[in-house]
Amino acid sequence: MLSLAILTAIAVLCLAAAVTQLWIQRIHHHALSKYPGPRLAAFTTWYRAYYDILMDGAWAQHLESLHEQYGPIVRVGPNELHFGDPRAYNDIYGMGTRHTKQREMYRCFSTDLSVFAMSDHHEAMQRRNLIGPFFSRRAILALERTVQGKIDLLVSRLLQYSNTNKPANLDLAFRSASLEVITAYCFAQSSSSQGKDPLDFDCDILRAIDQTLPMIWVFKHFPLIKTLLLGVPECFASVLKPSTKGILEQRKQMGAQIDEIMKDPSSLQNVDHETIYHHFLTPQPDSQRHPPVTRDWLLDEGLYLRFAGSDTVGNTCTVAAYHILENRDVHRKLSQALKEAWPDKDLPPSYEVLEKLPYLTAVIKESLRMAHGVVSPLPRIVGPSDSEIAGEIIPTGTVVSMGACMVHKNAEIFPDPMAFKPERWLAEGSTELEKYLVSFSKGPRGCLGINLAMCELYLLIGTIFRKLDLVPDKPTVDNISYREYFVPIHRGRHFHAFVSPTSE
Repeated sequence: MLSLAILTAIAVLCLAAAVTQLWIQRIHHHALSKYPGPRLAAFTTWYRAYYDILMDGAWAQHLESLHEQYGPIVRVGPNELHFGDPRAYNDIYGMGTRHTKQREMYRCFSTDLSVFAMSDHHEAMQRRNLIGPFFSRRAILALERTVQGKIDLLVSRLLQYSNTNKPANLDLAFRSASLEVITAYCFAQSSSSQGKDPLDFDCDILRAIDQTLPMIWVFKHFPLIKTLLLGVPECFASVLKPSTKGILEQRKQMGAQIDEIMKDPSSLQNVDHETIYHHFLTPQPDSQRHPPVTRDWLLDEGLYLRFAGSDTVGNTCTVAAYHILENRDVHRKLSQALKEAWPDKDLPPSYEVLEKLPYLTAVIKESLRMAHGVVSPLPRIVGPSDSEIAGEIIPTGTVVSMGACMVHKNAEIFPDPMAFKPERWLAEGSTELEKYLVSFSKGPRGCLGINLAMCELYLLIGTIFRKLDLVPDKPTVDNISYREYFVPIHRGRHFHAFVSPTSE
């Protein structure tokens, strides 16, 4: 009978042989073997997991160093390529492409039934067609007063700081306002983003987002952990992880609204304005082809819309405010443009007027370029056949991506890319830059909420810099530095400013 030591040795040798065989296959005989990159990345996805989890969301920054070392195409996983050539972005995400979303990435948000997470192209297009009209320009203009009402509430809260010596946390202020806008616009409800202290923009839902977002990379690389944690009853979840309280409350609130609507669809007639549920539940001409409406779907769709609609716009406004206030010339030009177009600040602004201001538009475009609403590269699976990307024929089944940050920081397209220069969008030939502004992605899976986001940005930035004088409190670049957890998470001190009303 073999001893335990011999059995252990045999097991170790078998394991070593298996690992060696896998190494040879992935490093030397794989279809992507010709592309440069770290050998460890080509061998195992744990290479990326190290940067995602142990290095606190450092993958996006690491990609930049990989491209500096290896060139425009880097093999970053056993079956994955990342591109640094701006031409690749349109090849991967542009109109006409049929590459599918990588399930492992989009399932880690626990909104698997939302259109955002769907990998099936046909089903996703059906759902987008159902939701799309609610986010059309026409629909946005019809509900502009709803958006402006939440921005006016933000201004009134910020003005309460004018009688104190306290600076306002602009990061939380903008994010709470965006959370209120998306909740009111989509669901005709309040997000309850105002804390107990009227001078405190911190709230359970924003705190929960910041504290639970890092779990998405754990869920991505270790899906069993996701299954175990999400299987815990909600009554225990808030005890095991108190930071989830805000999200659980939002889930409970939204679930109650959905239950009421599904029980009695006529209750939709009692809300102040049209909501997203009117589009979900109203029969369509080809409704028999749509997937069935279920509570789980409505809940997943609603939760993702609320998350996506708060962090991306809020972060862009924070980055915009930081750079505007850091550059006196930009601040002066913007203030002057707003005063000329909006002489009486006590009258409500008009989105259609503000969007025609060239300098405000340039500031917003430059803010979108610098802010990176989504900082993670969005992975696609090449198909249904081999595809040409940046001049290379990429085999079907390969995971490909290119982060928007790589496009926005490209020095050949945007000279001096780390400088905030709205004038670049006003120079002759600047219309060519438009195709390289990819904050909302591109193509058939681009952001559904782009019209609402642009309306918010014009009204928020326009209103704030027309009605308020802001003086930064100890500003440093750390105020807007971030770690990558799909969207930016700010680890340093948030951007603060002292607030007072404008004099005229």
